Amino acid sequence: MLTWTSSWASWKSRCVPSESLLTRAYRFGRALIVGSGATLVDFSIFSACVRALGIAPTQARLPALLAGACLQFVGSRGFTFRAQAGNLPRQLKLFVVAELITLALNWGVFQLLIQRIHGVPPELVSFLGTGVVFLVFAYPVRKLVIFKPPD
Repeated sequence: MLTWTSSWASWKSRCVPSESLLTRAYRFGRALIVGSGATLVDFSIFSACVRALGIAPTQARLPALLAGACLQFVGSRGFTFRAQAGNLPRQLKLFVVAELITLALNWGVFQLLIQRIHGVPPELVSFLGTGVVFLVFAYPVRKLVIFKPPD
């Protein structure tokens, strides 16, 4: 018969992360570095499309997001989560599915924000939307699903 303390210990070992707060903070910091690089690529392509090529911001968003997503996968796997030993085909499939959802969320949030925020350059609106989607959806899915170490 299990006692309350053994039940608690069993639950805690399954649900409470065993890694230190410092380890988690470093990983999130690495994610911010990778995300910053992907954002720089995204921003550069988006700005070039809008400013240099005269493409509408709503149409320029997709190629910029796709380029950023490619950098995100490589950086997340190799640097942020250090998941090179993980199953590459599985990680890639999960990443593509999650990134399709992320792209749709980025697109949708951008569309909502660009219609409601006036007098702000579209690049800054894009930063805001992408940041929200990263914090709420993309980072947690990458950490808990795609690049999660095997149990």
